[in-house]
Amino acid sequence: MRTYGVDSTEYLSSFRADGSRIRTIAEGDLTAPVPCCDGWSLGDLVGHVGAVLVMVDDVVESGEPPSSRPTIPDGVDLASFYGDAFDRLDATLANTDPAAGGWNWSSGPQLSSFWFRRIAHEMAVHRWDAEAAIDDCHTIPAELASDGIDEWFDVYLPRSVGRAESPVTPGGTIHVHCTDTEGEWWASMVDSEIELLREHKKGDVVARGGASDLLLILWGRMDPSAAEVFGDAPVLDAWVTAAAG
Repeated sequence: MRTYGVDSTEYLSSFRADGSRIRTIAEGDLTAPVPCCDGWSLGDLVGHVGAVLVMVDDVVESGEPPSSRPTIPDGVDLASFYGDAFDRLDATLANTDPAAGGWNWSSGPQLSSFWFRRIAHEMAVHRWDAEAAIDDCHTIPAELASDGIDEWFDVYLPRSVGRAESPVTPGGTIHVHCTDTEGEWWASMVDSEIELLREHKKGDVVARGGASDLLLILWGRMDPSAAEVFGDAPVLDAWVTAAAG
């Protein structure tokens, strides 16, 4: 099913577009609250994204896992810190062969292509967060969002539940169905073991809607009411909570 970004150029273009949008927003009032990130200001968000960009740049450059968690230097101008980090990673990715070997935290191939995909989705969601702070949200392009849902199920969710202190069982199966582009997923999870199918199959809870809304629901940014939800609605909440860790 997955076709978006298979040669990584689409991911790089998306990273650049969303990163530039965040840079523009970062020139405004950094004290503005980010309504979808409890307790965060726009400055907190900009600093967080900048630190992530620094970490990803180090990993892609070295091919090795990070030696420490990303941090924000004390007293730094957050907009400048973010802008510098964005420019550095942009240059690094532009000069990186996605097929080159390099560490990543997934259970899949240890290739640099992982980071092209991961940072595109990181930036897409955080661009939406930044826009929420200025009340000017724009949807994530449907094909990118559908690929983001695939990454959520296949890459991010296993990592999150694998790090949980006790086995995770959300109490039912889930079916997610995009209505504006290709994309259907059915999943079951018992004791943190996930079965994932990319097909139409009845779940205990079904969420149907635009790919952008569905992705943002799964990432805890939007209320499930943004989609059509059928069946056992608390099961959807449990899956979202499981991914949040």
